[in-house]
Amino acid sequence: MTADNNSSEYNKENTYKEIFANSIDAVYEILISRGDKMNALTDAMYGALVMHLQAAEQDPSIKVIIIRSDNKHFSAGNDLADFLESEFNQDSNVIQFLRTMAMLTKPIIAAVGGASVGIGVTMLLHCDWVVACEDTKFSVPFIKLGLTPEGGSSRLLAQRCGTARAHDWLLTGRTFLAEEALASGLVNKTSVTIESTWDDALSMAKGLCKSSLRVLTDTKALLKADEVDSVLSLMEKEAKVFASALKTTECQNAFNAFLNK
Repeated sequence: MTADNNSSEYNKENTYKEIFANSIDAVYEILISRGDKMNALTDAMYGALVMHLQAAEQDPSIKVIIIRSDNKHFSAGNDLADFLESEFNQDSNVIQFLRTMAMLTKPIIAAVGGASVGIGVTMLLHCDWVVACEDTKFSVPFIKLGLTPEGGSSRLLAQRCGTARAHDWLLTGRTFLAEEALASGLVNKTSVTIESTWDDALSMAKGLCKSSLRVLTDTKALLKADEVDSVLSLMEKEAKVFASALKTTECQNAFNAFLNK
């Protein structure tokens, strides 16, 4: 997808080279650009994502946010080598990113393809509409790394996709395809190519922009009702369990095995 004649680079002085953004009329498009690492996310990238999400949230000219990549993969999850070098706590950029996603008042759309792993899946639970390329491979393999669910997924995944599917995916960490993600309600639509996936996301965003910002934010607030506070509380509990898991020998061995492949 390329920007049209009304498009302009929103932040010409990008704060981080692997995360950047464009504004397309009233749409704020955030792109992940680390294709050589399958868009594995580092601490600095999470910080940049937070900055862009907050910029979009605070800009009165923006009605809808899109998050996607500029290559075939959405995100392979955390960059484990970087993750081991960063202190993990409630103030970590990854936690601030998830909290920001949960608190957004404006609609957010995700366009995914290729690898969508770990947080590449759990962030979708905070999106209002998701389109996936037919080749997308999803997984939430926390258990394979000796870790536990994050981002509110221990509750939100069951709410969105059903208890049976949530237990299956989180307890096995298995890979599932776009067809299963669509049938479960994790995604709203599938598309043939990554380019058409991006186009579908923009088309949906422009359609939403025909409504006023007030109507969009009020409707989203009603749909989420009292969910935000409870999800933020759950995230805090999940983060504490996750932090404890990180210190275990099981987790350290799993990380080392992965990094030494």
